[in-house]
Amino acid sequence: MNREQQKDAGRIIVHVEHLKKYFPVGSAGFRKEPKQLKAVDDVSLDIHEGEIIGIVGESGCGKSTLGRAILRLFPVTDGKIVFKGTDITRMDRKELKEYRRDMQMIFQNPFSSFNPKQRIGNALAEVGKVYGMTESETNERIAELMEHINLPMDFLHRMPSELSGGQLQRLAIARALILNPGFIVADEPVSALDVSVQAQILNLITDLRKKMNMTMMFISHEMTVVEHTCDYICVMYLGRIIEMAPTKELFAHISHPYTRALMSAIPKADPDEEKERIVLEGDIPSAIDLPEGCSFASRCFACTKECRERRPELKDLGNGHFVACHRLH
Repeated sequence: MNREQQKDAGRIIVHVEHLKKYFPVGSAGFRKEPKQLKAVDDVSLDIHEGEIIGIVGESGCGKSTLGRAILRLFPVTDGKIVFKGTDITRMDRKELKEYRRDMQMIFQNPFSSFNPKQRIGNALAEVGKVYGMTESETNERIAELMEHINLPMDFLHRMPSELSGGQLQRLAIARALILNPGFIVADEPVSALDVSVQAQILNLITDLRKKMNMTMMFISHEMTVVEHTCDYICVMYLGRIIEMAPTKELFAHISHPYTRALMSAIPKADPDEEKERIVLEGDIPSAIDLPEGCSFASRCFACTKECRERRPELKDLGNGHFVACHRLH
């Protein structure tokens, strides 16, 4: 189920409908088909122009796979991906090439994002060369972006090993923006950085968003990060979106027990302030053999018989807020 389009939202840049990405596990053996790991299991969402949508959840929930599937970095199992009005779901590599320049990615580890044997300037210029920009156009664009990310031009002559993680991540962001893409997936872009540097990168993303009207999917496992960066948040658990809402609405009216547990793990600024910590007990189900009912039932402190027997669908609570929980139906 897609969220309602807000009155002040721009056109839809990315439309995802019932997207599934399953990975075969092991050999079939005596079975006709091998078992499958359901990394992304029936996800639908819209991303509007100029919007930063956050995808948040624990490690292994499928959020990174969702981002890569939308960019068509691997074939999807089922569903539909529409980018700027064009269905790219079944396109082959040759057909996708013209869309690649308009869909870019920022990876988690800045140290592995650059060739250690290539100078920074050459790594950035290579992007423009591959996609047909002239040398003067590329150099002009790089100079403009170096100013935006607040790094001096002499950094272009350095090797990646001479730079810090924060500096490399700034350059990785600049590289993703060289072609002025219509959509960017940022896969946990600050999780590998020190806390003080994280704040600088998040502020940079916020500033660039205002200057360039960026449209972005921001993937993270930290609620505080998406709260201060994103306009809309989707909470994932075992391949499915279980709650999604505009950021202010979500934090004002947290509804799903899993989202409440994630929120309770956030440290309070005042150590004397009382805090209710929700500790999730029980085992996480295998994404290869998901239960018939709610996939969160085995860890939920409010689980009922219905939760174990029937999978909940996303229900509209109003104000663009959707939640998949029988307690709220």
